[in-house]
Amino acid sequence: MSRPGHGGGVDRAAEELGFSREQIIDFSASINPLGLPASARQAILAAVERVTDYPEIDAHSLRRGLARHHDLPEANLLPGSGSTELIYHLPRTLRPRRTLIVDPAFSEYVPALQLAGSHVDTFPLRAEDAFQFTPQKLLAALHPDTEMVWLANPGNPSGAAVAPELLRGLAESLGACRLVVDEAFVDFAPGYSLLEAVTEHENLFVLRSLTKFYAIPGLRVGYLAGPAEDLERLAVERQPWTLSTLALAAARACLDDAAYRQLTLAEIPRLRNQLKEGLEQLSLTVYPSVANYLLFRVADHWPDAAILCSRLRQDGFLLRNCATFPSLDNRYLRVAVRSAAENQCLLDALAAMGG
Repeated sequence: MSRPGHGGGVDRAAEELGFSREQIIDFSASINPLGLPASARQAILAAVERVTDYPEIDAHSLRRGLARHHDLPEANLLPGSGSTELIYHLPRTLRPRRTLIVDPAFSEYVPALQLAGSHVDTFPLRAEDAFQFTPQKLLAALHPDTEMVWLANPGNPSGAAVAPELLRGLAESLGACRLVVDEAFVDFAPGYSLLEAVTEHENLFVLRSLTKFYAIPGLRVGYLAGPAEDLERLAVERQPWTLSTLALAAARACLDDAAYRQLTLAEIPRLRNQLKEGLEQLSLTVYPSVANYLLFRVADHWPDAAILCSRLRQDGFLLRNCATFPSLDNRYLRVAVRSAAENQCLLDALAAMGG
């Protein structure tokens, strides 16, 4: 099984191009452009002296911090080494025989489920519907043997979001079939979160990530919310020490940093709108997004996504070619929202080669 495609890869691009890291502008990985919170940096430095000791075996301090942050019982929360660890651990433990994935979707879902022995079906969303769906259509597409449904909210790579009340209704309608909602980017649009509903639905799991919003992808911190009984089973059937001392320190500091959250929620919509308007002025089709990234489609008279990514890479811009998503073709690209100056640099580069 080959490794799914992802964004990122700044060091490799810099080495291959003969650039410094500072000359690469990474639009392929959707990370908060405000960067590492100062509070997290200070916490990491303060924790360095403790790396000679083993970290917490079960990340109990972070679990307690998450419970306080979300006003949820600790028993309904399980920290992990990035949400991707939990994406693999969940099906490996619960063993769904058949799973439906709402597509396009994060590329790790399929291998995680297949490695757990699950048959995977997809429910493709359409560009003409702005990658939105109705629970009724999804329910109609279920196979009688489906035991788990996976979807992202906001969607990745689309950035489209489904109202939480619709997802609550979906969880209710699914009955014994489990619903896994990946909220890796919902901190950028907190009104769409379904997290508080995990105590109301025995079939609901919500994946969360601290990586994107707090710009700490190198530390790998995520968590899973869900039924206490299932989470206890997941906690027992996993390896110890999944989070490092530095990751735990940074994560706790991030959760306490209300000022950083406030600033991010004020800045990202403004920067996203600036980038969206600039892309639309180039006659590119840009899809609605509530996240810190935009999916767009280039018209047939433009170079395709692979050519655009290759040419822009030569100038130090990394973009996400979305042709690797099974339901998208070679006209789709995803770009992260970055600073105003960096966004403008990308727009200028696109204008120089498009149409």
